[in-house]
Amino acid sequence: MEIINETDIKKYYKIFGYINLIFSILLVIFIRKIDLKERIFALIAINVGYHMLYLFFTNLYGDSSRMRMNNKFNNIGGGIMLKLFSVFGIISSFTITYIFISKAISEKEYYGLFGICIPFGLFLGAYSLWNKLNNE
Repeated sequence: MEIINETDIKKYYKIFGYINLIFSILLVIFIRKIDLKERIFALIAINVGYHMLYLFFTNLYGDSSRMRMNNKFNNIGGGIMLKLFSVFGIISSFTITYIFISKAISEKEYYGLFGICIPFGLFLGAYSLWNKLNNE
């Protein structure tokens, strides 16, 4: 049962990628408490983190399929481990989102919310891996 199919995941990845880019540019422009050098580093780190987490999880399926086709044990064991890893990624994305929001509210440092799209990249990548494993 797919709630979101692969084309929707790619569409949401692009949408959140643009939102992430806009948020990180706004961070550089409007947050004056932080040095310019640190703001530019934050811009790069936020964007690289978003794309790296998504691409890491989506590429796990293709990289593991060569290993898993050799014998039945690798296929079953590897599939179970990858499913657990994708579930861990989905749960981690919700946990990180909660931590970002609660920390920003409790410490009244709302500029921490500029990196809120990073967990969405983690969620979309992990959910894409989950879909690919269920469709095989």
